[in-house]
Amino acid sequence: MRFAVGLLACLGAGALTSALADPPTEAAPAAAAAPAAAAATSPPASKPAAPEIDQVEKHFVAEGYKPAMRNGVKVYCRREDVLGSRLGGGYTCATVQELETIEAQARQAVEHVQQNTAPPPSR
Repeated sequence: MRFAVGLLACLGAGALTSALADPPTEAAPAAAAAPAAAAATSPPASKPAAPEIDQVEKHFVAEGYKPAMRNGVKVYCRREDVLGSRLGGGYTCATVQELETIEAQARQAVEHVQQNTAPPPSR
């Protein structure tokens, strides 16, 4: 039960920090002053996958993870302390897919607890 509450607190803090983050800034005025002819001759470059990866990375960085390479795979790591221990904790590393699975399971656990919690009896 304590683990679930702690996990919920971490998820809530991560969601809150991303919700309160500053919106992205607009392009620099120097870019707007570029000649229109040069912009018209170059084809627009569209990369839909790059913003998604950036959003995922921003999300996990906001939750305290740092990107790292392990065995040729990009993983996100963060130091987690062990509750009740003075020996400290260790690093937890996972891929994006593993972290998203963990978050989905945490959301499902929260929904399950919320749906199965009975209201207190009225007097």
